[in-house]
Amino acid sequence: MLNRLDFTLKQNDAMVTMPMDWPRVMGYGPWLEEVWYNYILNGVKYGGSPPALQLGFDEPKDGLVRFWVEDNGPGLTVGSDDLFKPLVRGRNTGNRSGHGLGLSIVKRIVEKLSGTVGVVSQPGHGSSFYFTLPVTPP
Repeated sequence: MLNRLDFTLKQNDAMVTMPMDWPRVMGYGPWLEEVWYNYILNGVKYGGSPPALQLGFDEPKDGLVRFWVEDNGPGLTVGSDDLFKPLVRGRNTGNRSGHGLGLSIVKRIVEKLSGTVGVVSQPGHGSSFYFTLPVTPP
């Protein structure tokens, strides 16, 4: 998953920590790679200097696993519903490049996989972007 971002991570001196083991969920590998790619890339672009990202998951609840990417950035000043619309970017983005499509792509993919997306953020305290997916049946 991080191979696609290797150059970007090194260029930005980004640190990424994550669990060794992950839960099994319903999904499609290439689509899930795209979800992680967009969330991690946003964390690198809009995180702290240098970016420090933590990837993780919460134990299954109601048949869903919540996966998340937490960053050490400045936090967001726009509503979470707006961020997942095409061409919307947070106000604390500075002079960063991009087309504002990454999070809308994430939302489309996750919803096609019967999941949800969201963000928890407060200005000055970083952001935690998440998505949920159904647990793989036993």
